[in-house]
Amino acid sequence: MRFFQTSAFCRFALAMGIVLGLGGAGLPMAQAQSPFSPARKVNDRVISHYDVQQRMRFLEVLNSGGADLRRDALERLTEEAVQRDYAQRRNVRVNIDEIREGIAEFASRAEMSGDEFVAALASEGVDREALVGFVEAGLLWRKLVGAELPALVAVNTSDIARAKDTAAIVGTQRALLSEIFLPMDPEFADAVQQIMGMIESARSVEEFSSIAREFSLSGSRDQGGRIPDWVPVANLPGQLGASVRAGRAGQIIGPLELNGAIAYFQIRALDSQRDIPADRVTLTYQRLLLPGGRSEENLARVAQMRAQVTTCDSIGPFARGLPDAALVQREALMQSIPQSDAVELARLDRGEITANTTEGGNLVVLMLCARELEFDEPPADGMVRNMIFEQRLGAMADVRLQELIADAEIIDY
Repeated sequence: MRFFQTSAFCRFALAMGIVLGLGGAGLPMAQAQSPFSPARKVNDRVISHYDVQQRMRFLEVLNSGGADLRRDALERLTEEAVQRDYAQRRNVRVNIDEIREGIAEFASRAEMSGDEFVAALASEGVDREALVGFVEAGLLWRKLVGAELPALVAVNTSDIARAKDTAAIVGTQRALLSEIFLPMDPEFADAVQQIMGMIESARSVEEFSSIAREFSLSGSRDQGGRIPDWVPVANLPGQLGASVRAGRAGQIIGPLELNGAIAYFQIRALDSQRDIPADRVTLTYQRLLLPGGRSEENLARVAQMRAQVTTCDSIGPFARGLPDAALVQREALMQSIPQSDAVELARLDRGEITANTTEGGNLVVLMLCARELEFDEPPADGMVRNMIFEQRLGAMADVRLQELIADAEIIDY
């Protein structure tokens, strides 16, 4: 074992020895395995240890794996196995020319020809067969998704309008995070694996913090891994930023490979601050005044509106018997809207209703019809439609793949 000069690594090594009882004894050597013996069986398809090793190396070369390369490789090979099975059942195939074109398309991302890319991978220890298998599975799945799912994806004019609204309400999202960093050095591998299990089993902020104090290598360990200041989510790197953006308070993210260490993060809190140029956002909304303020009758009427009204055009019947001035539709720049209305409208999406304020003894009912940002070059409806379609198709394909995996018979050796 080589010795580390940094106190963080020394503390970690000492903690590992005390907590896990490693002492100075050597760890047992893994039994030798044939590279072509099975690592996992998915239905009738065998994934060999050699397949896993090749995919791990492939992920390393592409720099697209996480901290646990073997797990990532097995997961991806399992996905491809169920994709191949499904393609076989549907009688979907790809030919040699399609595979060649697929390799060329993939290689073009690295600004190489297909042959150059194959040679470059070979020099890094990745066989051509490993690349062919990866590309073939992707092409099969693309054909299956393209043939079966598009008919199930619908995008209507309301979806397009709502997507344009979304562009006008994007704000600044920020997060309070805690962190744990563990070493990637091979001599700590078994100990780290056990600590990773402890982290992933943590059920509270306090539990995560306790583990950070005991084992983390980061400078925040004495604070229980807590990063004290709010961090703009836009400032976080790709995978971490995406996970935090879609996450929730208390969620643990990781393991991630960052700066030569295995990293875990926990979201302590999330906050979204809208940073909208008020002089460029136009709101269209309905404003209905119901006499009687927050009476039980009016609150019941608002509940009925929420259940029945989906567009601004259909709110009219609820104003029957009231003066014409009781129901008005307004369109104005955000900065020109009275503050009491603006605060209520800020929390609404298109078609939603709020009724939290009163005015002159009347309950103020607001319904947002549109929130539009004045773009220098507004996106065309066709472009927005395609964007929504691709997002929904991708989400539906992911669900279908997970269903296939859940139905598969998977045996690990």
